[in-house]
Amino acid sequence: MKVAVIYHEDFGSKGHSVLRPRIKPSFEALRRSGLLEGEDVQVFSAEAAPLSLVERAHTPEHMEAMKAESYNRMYHDVALLSVGSVLKASEMVAKGEAERSFAYTGTAGHHASPGSCWGFCYYNDVAIAISNLRDMGLERFLIVDVDPHFGDGTRNFFGDDPDVYHVNFNHQESSNFDDKRRNHDIGIGFDADDETFLRVLSAAMDMAKEFDFQICFVIFGHDSHADDYGGFELSSAVYPKMARIIKEACGERGIVFVLSGGSVPDVASKAIPEVIAVLAGR
Repeated sequence: MKVAVIYHEDFGSKGHSVLRPRIKPSFEALRRSGLLEGEDVQVFSAEAAPLSLVERAHTPEHMEAMKAESYNRMYHDVALLSVGSVLKASEMVAKGEAERSFAYTGTAGHHASPGSCWGFCYYNDVAIAISNLRDMGLERFLIVDVDPHFGDGTRNFFGDDPDVYHVNFNHQESSNFDDKRRNHDIGIGFDADDETFLRVLSAAMDMAKEFDFQICFVIFGHDSHADDYGGFELSSAVYPKMARIIKEACGERGIVFVLSGGSVPDVASKAIPEVIAVLAGR
């Protein structure tokens, strides 16, 4: 199997109020695309992440806050389901059951630190997945966060871990690369267009592919679209090109796309099937 898509209908009905409108329309667009008609792309149902894994990543105080505050409690179950989606997507790639995967989510994760969270995030799905993969014997990972909002939570988990190479796009006007700690922050401003984004992404992936990673996580926020809320001025044409650049840089190494920010159904309904098509080699 080339691509495993992890999905659950609760992401579109019980997910965060900002993020959930795009879920069902984009999944229906994926069905209409014809990508699911063969065996190359298959859909699997997400299951809630074990609390033991989540509790290992986050502080007891954070776990209590997620369960105790009414606003957080509203999304607690779907947050666990979202983490479970990323766990399944990454495990299938690690086991060789799929070459690449795409994890739908109902909440995001990259603003969740060990002891805090904000921005529609509750638990750091990628951090929990990496912890789980390390239990399975994997050691080195590449994270490419193309969401236009700085992934501060993920950086708080891995900023001092040289076995995690973290590429982090953001709204800033300046960039920074810390080779020792393998942190690459890429600021392209609020009005970045397709040409700027793709040029900088290509250069960043040329650098990152030299790192001996085993799996690449792509934190995919389509809030970077000009019609979405993130602030970049990208068009829908950029997303399959983005996926192709990442795929070519990774070569034979596994790729896990994790759905992050974005709210516009029309944007998601075009971007997600086209990204999955690239991952499937179409």
